[in-house]
Amino acid sequence: MTSLGHEPPGTVLLFPRSHNGAYQDIVLRPKPTDSPNDPLTWSKWRKAWHTFVLILVTGLGAGLSTCSGAASYATTNQLGISPNAFNVAVAILFVGIGGGTYLMSPIPRLLGRRLPYIISLVSGIAGSIMFAKVQRTGLLIASQLFMGVAESCSEAMVQHSLSDIFFEHQRGSIMGLYVLAISGGTFLSPLISGFIAANPSLGWRWTGWLGLICTTAALVLVIFTLEETTFDRDHYLALVGEISGVQLESDPLDEKQVEINLNNVEQQMQLPQREQVCTPRQSYRQRFSIIKTAATSSKYGLFRDYLFMLRHTPRCFIFPAVLFSGLQWGAQMSFLTFYLTVEDINYYGPPWNYGDAGVAVMNVPCLIGLSIGIIYGGVFGDYFVAWKAKRNGGVVEAEYRLWLIIPASFIGSAGLLLFGIGTDRGWHWPLIYFGLGCIGFTWGCSGDISLAYMQQAYPEAILECMVGVAVINNIFGCAFTFGAGPWLDGQKMTNVFVVLAVLNFLVSMAAGPMIYWGKRLRILTAGRYHKFVEGLKYS
Repeated sequence: MTSLGHEPPGTVLLFPRSHNGAYQDIVLRPKPTDSPNDPLTWSKWRKAWHTFVLILVTGLGAGLSTCSGAASYATTNQLGISPNAFNVAVAILFVGIGGGTYLMSPIPRLLGRRLPYIISLVSGIAGSIMFAKVQRTGLLIASQLFMGVAESCSEAMVQHSLSDIFFEHQRGSIMGLYVLAISGGTFLSPLISGFIAANPSLGWRWTGWLGLICTTAALVLVIFTLEETTFDRDHYLALVGEISGVQLESDPLDEKQVEINLNNVEQQMQLPQREQVCTPRQSYRQRFSIIKTAATSSKYGLFRDYLFMLRHTPRCFIFPAVLFSGLQWGAQMSFLTFYLTVEDINYYGPPWNYGDAGVAVMNVPCLIGLSIGIIYGGVFGDYFVAWKAKRNGGVVEAEYRLWLIIPASFIGSAGLLLFGIGTDRGWHWPLIYFGLGCIGFTWGCSGDISLAYMQQAYPEAILECMVGVAVINNIFGCAFTFGAGPWLDGQKMTNVFVVLAVLNFLVSMAAGPMIYWGKRLRILTAGRYHKFVEGLKYS
């Protein structure tokens, strides 16, 4: 995709026109290079394996964060840990996720992409061992803190790594895979953990031991097969320009000029081999080194660069798309806290009298709805955006994707009402499970769409903006974890879920004002965004 010089970030030319007015192929953005080390030019199988490992790590991290919840009933009964103490441990989990995401956010730019994954997985190993051996509240809380740090790499670093190997027009569908992994892990882990806890020959402690096995296997996979994707594209293109004398023109102002500029660049880039930048293919050791410093490093030293990045990242909170995405994702995380709490407390008693396995099965309709929501928001969303772009002269606005959130305001709210009222009044299970499917659908499509929107609006600062989203998201999760129990104790469940349904409707319908005013807000903050991106080039 090609940015339009007079437009803000997030407004791009997706389909340029030829002289006869026909639409040409999609313009690739970022522009690939001829370097053998450019991740954008990897083969399909190489990209597929890299994506598979990242998705696996994402799902595992999300699974570790929810596996303890499935064992909460057995844990509180066997160890005498109070439900309030368990809620404190879960709240600390969110602190670990948000804090770990923020504190590790400078590492990918300073020391390469691989190190954060290794740190997170080692933390997951420690947390799993602690949970498997927990006897007292203190160790339970510590295990949740470490498991939170284990998930932190999934909150921002994975999206940053995926953006290294995929073009902007592909990221909507790829974001669907990410949301499927993180949400699938969130719902699938309680399902597996519930069956483990219900098995007399295993018991709830084996949820921790299984986490240890899976996390150790993932760590081996990351160390030996997950390649480093750090590539200083601007530095390489600058070298090409210096050697060849090619002057890349500033962003075009109209479609005709777009084509002229692209043709000129293509002609100028057809240079003799002697004028190309000679970049040897990196060795296995270079591609799998644990630490890789940036090609251009600051004169102030690594530690000062790290502190600078920590101070610089929170400036992303001034960007509207970050606040919007954090609100959408955080709201769904808050609703998750409520219906999982209700499942763990209410469904072990009459009229359902479920065991651990029965409560675990309640995650199945959520997974089904989640899958449908991701297909809707990701795959169909990409087609919808392309259709809208062709109706707009080939130009796509970041807000086009937000139209697809509107149905979630009705579907998600209906799901919350069906589940909450149905549980309160003892309805038959099909209606309640259908409600959980609606909740899963909204989780999937709202997450996919809002995160894809944020990435399109701020493509050069995906890591830092995702950190902002993660911080907002986990503030919501931490606050509502503390508040869910007292609120459910103090009011009828029907009243609580009616309020949640109204909140879901209002949060989802916030897409309307963003569709109308989103571009105007991007224009107003464009200058600050460019300064923010420039600040990331700390050299």
